[in-house]
Amino acid sequence: MILLSGIQVREALKKQLKEATSLLVVLPKLVILQIGNNKESDIYIRQKKKFGQELGIIVEHKVYEENTKEGEIVAEIESYNKDEKIGGIIVQLPIPKHLNCSKILNSIDFKKDVDGLGVVQTGLFYSGDSKAITPATARGVISLFDFYNIDLDSKHVVVIGRSNLVGRPVAQMCLKRNATVTVCHSHTKNLDTITKTADILIVACGVPRLIGSPYVREGQVVIDVGINKIEEGICGDVDFDKVKDVVYAISPVPGGVGPLTVMSLFQNLIDSQKK
Repeated sequence: MILLSGIQVREALKKQLKEATSLLVVLPKLVILQIGNNKESDIYIRQKKKFGQELGIIVEHKVYEENTKEGEIVAEIESYNKDEKIGGIIVQLPIPKHLNCSKILNSIDFKKDVDGLGVVQTGLFYSGDSKAITPATARGVISLFDFYNIDLDSKHVVVIGRSNLVGRPVAQMCLKRNATVTVCHSHTKNLDTITKTADILIVACGVPRLIGSPYVREGQVVIDVGINKIEEGICGDVDFDKVKDVVYAISPVPGGVGPLTVMSLFQNLIDSQKK
């Protein structure tokens, strides 16, 4: 079994990212808006702040109470849009259900939408525009494939999850690499039968340890995008211990896609600043 270490990939690419940062005339500031308390979000935000510090980029973390009114958040985003020192704005997802997620995300100036989740960046991305921001997790997954020389051309990729944050953009990136893509979700029947047909299985459904040995076969590459906080600590959407001795290669949780999602966000920030 080959362990697909996102930490190893991140460290290998960090030098390039530091060099790109050093060439910028003005260092961009990143603003992270967090609404309410979410343990998984806390993990990612800590990683983002730490990575930004390593690059010399200021990361401002603004936390709102869960009952904060939508108008207050949008107004603050609009003030950040006008601040020339701020190069990127992200809203850490998920957010409380009573808020209009689309409205909040689309209030971010598309030039500062470094998560690529607003309608303008989304439209550019799915239309294949070269100037589009690639959602960070999708970019991270592709970086993992590139580092380990995993070719997607003509391969059957099965993606479990259809969220705008992960499942759909990952599927789109795989299509761009000439893979044949099947997207599964909570209404998919006979999931284990479908997953076994995959050459590459990408799991991003947010269900702790959903994918065990009955869902995989020998020779597969398994990418676990999930990050779930449980009593024992952190786990992915794949039951790593039950799958690792069956498949050809697998990404761990933690230490797999997570570190690359963080790195990709800063790649997007620097790319956006260059443009």
